[in-house]
Amino acid sequence: MVNLTIDFKLDPALKLEKKILHQRSGKLLIDVEGGLEIRIDHSCFFREPSLALLELGVSLKEWRMHGPKGTSNFYHYTMEHDEREGPILAFIETSKDKWILFSIWQKFKPQESIPTDGLLNAVDQYLAELEKLLIKRFNIRYSDFIRTRKF
Repeated sequence: MVNLTIDFKLDPALKLEKKILHQRSGKLLIDVEGGLEIRIDHSCFFREPSLALLELGVSLKEWRMHGPKGTSNFYHYTMEHDEREGPILAFIETSKDKWILFSIWQKFKPQESIPTDGLLNAVDQYLAELEKLLIKRFNIRYSDFIRTRKF
């Protein structure tokens, strides 16, 4: 079975203005950044040292809420990048219980598909760890942005 991990490291020097923290604005979505690495088995599929982690977290949570069984494809575009080039990250269902990952910044094309359970477990772990860190450092949750964000 293919093993998928989504790891992040929040920028330790990141300081957010109190005014922005209380506004829950789009600026905050892109200001909370750090490194992101996605590994398929032991190979680095994606690595970006400066990615809007909160923005990704909100997108992933919305995807999980609207397709809790992983029944729809996921495409993540960022406010900071021209989406005409393609998604920063995509999960595409190729057949029942089989997914491929894609990114315009991917380091290789995966040869094997990822089972739904493995994909959802990796996403849920990322979301849980991100929210835990966001609460600890800034007293914010990605869920605060889902209610006000337009679909």
